[in-house]
Amino acid sequence: MSAERVFVRFDLTGTEEMPRELRTRLKLFDTMRITAIGADGSEASRKLTPEGFRPATNDWLMFAELPPVAGPPAAVILQVNGARHAGLFSDATLTSAPADTPGSLRFELILAAICGLLCVPLVFNFAFYRVLREKFLLWHAVAVVFMLIQTLVSSGLINRFADLSLKELCLISATSFSAGIVAAAYFSADLIEPGKLDPVHRLLMRLLAPWIAVFTAFYLFADGPLRPYATPAYYAAFIPVLVLFVWIMAVAARRGSRAVRFQIAAWSPIMIVGVVRVGSALGLSDVPLELQLEQHVAIALEVLITSLSVADRFMIIRKQRDLARADARVFEARATLDPLTGLLNRGVIEERFDRLRNEGFRTMAVIDLDHFKQVNDTHGHATGDAVLRAVAIALAPDEDTIAVRLGGEEFLLLLRGSDAAERAERRRIAISTRTLAEIPGLDRLVTASMGLVEQPEAGRLKGDFEVLYAHCDKLLYEAKAAGRNRTMSERLQSFAISHRRATRAAA
Repeated sequence: MSAERVFVRFDLTGTEEMPRELRTRLKLFDTMRITAIGADGSEASRKLTPEGFRPATNDWLMFAELPPVAGPPAAVILQVNGARHAGLFSDATLTSAPADTPGSLRFELILAAICGLLCVPLVFNFAFYRVLREKFLLWHAVAVVFMLIQTLVSSGLINRFADLSLKELCLISATSFSAGIVAAAYFSADLIEPGKLDPVHRLLMRLLAPWIAVFTAFYLFADGPLRPYATPAYYAAFIPVLVLFVWIMAVAARRGSRAVRFQIAAWSPIMIVGVVRVGSALGLSDVPLELQLEQHVAIALEVLITSLSVADRFMIIRKQRDLARADARVFEARATLDPLTGLLNRGVIEERFDRLRNEGFRTMAVIDLDHFKQVNDTHGHATGDAVLRAVAIALAPDEDTIAVRLGGEEFLLLLRGSDAAERAERRRIAISTRTLAEIPGLDRLVTASMGLVEQPEAGRLKGDFEVLYAHCDKLLYEAKAAGRNRTMSERLQSFAISHRRATRAAA
């Protein structure tokens, strides 16, 4: 739509009485002159700015009074400067019907009911969020708020309660619609289950925010020679948005996403309306189609169906969380502590090894006490048991260290952190001082040998518990063969290539 002057003529020949008002689609312009011509050749005119129009309360329309002429009318001519949208002309009509009719009031009640329906999901979203802190619940609430604002403004219902200018109405309508689409994209990116979309799909959904923001600002504020391109560019910008939504839904559906089924049902009506509006705005129909009522219904369906998807996803995640907690309780129940030392047993670590490694426990150390049989033979098994309990204290498990008794005088450490090897070595050295402090009368120093393996980042190296334990055990026996009371360590790059070092504590 050019910013140049445009003329529209209404021929009223044969009409007995001049219509009262000009009714047209609510769109911005610079100035407008309305000239009424009587059958006797008399003329009357009014010059209007956007502030001279009255917005409707039941549609995206606006009204302005026509200048009166004496006698039967012949024509009304509109002279419009700087119109931003062709709908200003395509929907222009002359009317004498009052704006507030029983039919329009009933329609306003329907619109109010739709707005009330849009408020319901907000209550459930915040209630769900108190139970399950998932971001998609907040994004859905944000999307619903903007869709509620869009419905209130584009339906005209807001004009019952607020005195807003045409410029303010257009600004709120465009920004709320765009922000609602962006929030819905963020919502979908977080809602669809892990593994059903690639990271690039979720990134593209989030990149819609700057894309839509740029074209919305251009649509609202472009002026001068850029003004003719504002409306086509704005509507054309939604073509890749529609394509992206369809593509991502197709990918997620092909990968078996349950959540995307709801999204397809929710977004299909509003996407169909969007395709028609974009196509008509770009010249595929004689006049641009607003489809306001269809948009209100599509938004209501989208919010309703999406709310069902939120509830469904909420129940699934909560069930998964409950199962995880039950699994943790089973893990704790089955993780029978070693009755002598209070440390975990080997079976528990073997079962949970993959998960622990993914959580960062990628350093394994196997520790064996040196000449422990001599302690039992010299001081008896009661003293030997006391030594084992003292060793458990020296190994000191914490949030980054898991200590296990493998059996007899053999122990295992799983550690995470950049200083894991150093912490393991300090614990090995501490065995000697701890046993002397805990067991009075012990006439020999209890030392320990250790085999330690450091793995690279999770995912680069495959290998189960037994494979890594075998590496540690081999290094342990090398430490024993080298004279005991020392550590042999290895940093694995692969199972064929490694870097090995030996350390020995001062006796």
